[in-house]
Amino acid sequence: MTATTNPRAERLRAMMGAEGLDAVVLSHPHDVRYAVGYHSILERWGQMEPMAAAIVYADPDLPLTLVIPEANLGLVAVLNKDGDECTFGEVRTFEMLNFCEVSRYLDPDRKTGKLGEDAMAMVGAIRGECQPDIASAVAAALADRGMANRRVGFDEHRLSARIRDAVPHEFVDVLDFMMRVRVVKTDGELARYRKVGKLADRIITFAGSVLHEGADWNDVQAKICDFMVRNDTIPVDEGGMLFGGSYEADEFIPDLFRTRGNRELRRGDIVILETQGIHDGFWVDINRTAIIGPPSAEYQRQHDILRDAFVKMVDTLRPGMSTADLPAIGYEHLKANGVATPEKLLVVAHGIGLMPLEIPLAYPAAGLAGVKQGFVLEEGMLLSLDSLYFGAKVGPCHMENVYAITSGAPEPMYDTPLELIVAPLAAKATAGETEPAE
Repeated sequence: MTATTNPRAERLRAMMGAEGLDAVVLSHPHDVRYAVGYHSILERWGQMEPMAAAIVYADPDLPLTLVIPEANLGLVAVLNKDGDECTFGEVRTFEMLNFCEVSRYLDPDRKTGKLGEDAMAMVGAIRGECQPDIASAVAAALADRGMANRRVGFDEHRLSARIRDAVPHEFVDVLDFMMRVRVVKTDGELARYRKVGKLADRIITFAGSVLHEGADWNDVQAKICDFMVRNDTIPVDEGGMLFGGSYEADEFIPDLFRTRGNRELRRGDIVILETQGIHDGFWVDINRTAIIGPPSAEYQRQHDILRDAFVKMVDTLRPGMSTADLPAIGYEHLKANGVATPEKLLVVAHGIGLMPLEIPLAYPAAGLAGVKQGFVLEEGMLLSLDSLYFGAKVGPCHMENVYAITSGAPEPMYDTPLELIVAPLAAKATAGETEPAE
């Protein structure tokens, strides 16, 4: 149950040396999942207070520590049923409301099953007493491992403040540091994302298959959400796509960030298909443009110019180049080919993984710095290249792909062609609408 190797934790530990950190205490759900693989439904509640933590020590002889509610030991067994998804050297437990207290009472009428046996097998990994809360559990672990008066990084300053009296330490904010750690993927993470890419291709193909003249926009989104859920993908929310919707009774705006529609799709409508969701903890983020019925020659030409600009940008993706150089490449191509107002081209290059935007810059990275300053590519990064032309003359064109940065040409994670999707004018049933889940 407690794997001896964890490449993600090893990468984190290796980078801690340059920061002079003796330990890092991680309680943000993404950082906990990165370090030890642990995740639960509790993190989806969106609580302000963390429900789990992970402690990584610079000293490789000290154990990778998982801090969870005692009642969730069974969940770790579930995570590890088919392999070592959750890896740790020791477990520190704490109470969560009175769930743990109640779970200690044995039901004489219930026989112990395999899950109970596997959960009990982890008892040997538990160190110390069950503490009244997560802060007390973290403090006990740090004290036991000699971290008093040491340099300790936290991704949540409240946790540091809460335990300072019990375990005096030098506080270091490691939110930006953790982004730099996570943005370069391990071989195992890249293998996982290749599977995500195959699923993304299926989702975008399905999304295109349910478009047709007369289709209801809200129904289209509901069908995509259903398809995603049936294929083990959590939609970004109640809608399956980021763009499109209605504002006035007779108006469909392809670039309106997901708004409910109130009319059927018509011939000539442009639909932006950016399907977003989470599979195996990683974000699906693929973007293509569709049109209802045959496009005009002018619109098809514009789309193809944008596609060629996109390919030009992709061809430059190599270790050592800066993402800040990409927008100019796209702009110059559009300008040279006579596209109206090429300044309306928005190019965003960002890391992707446990979050849709992973930008290894100091906070706040989601401002202009994320594009104007950019960041230098490293081998092993997953880069999402998003190209959005908000053209007004014949309409917008968008496309987005994810690439693994290698020592040579970038490896595409999605195989769906960068071509305009042409939806039929007449409504028709498709195999995709009833395609069984895999």
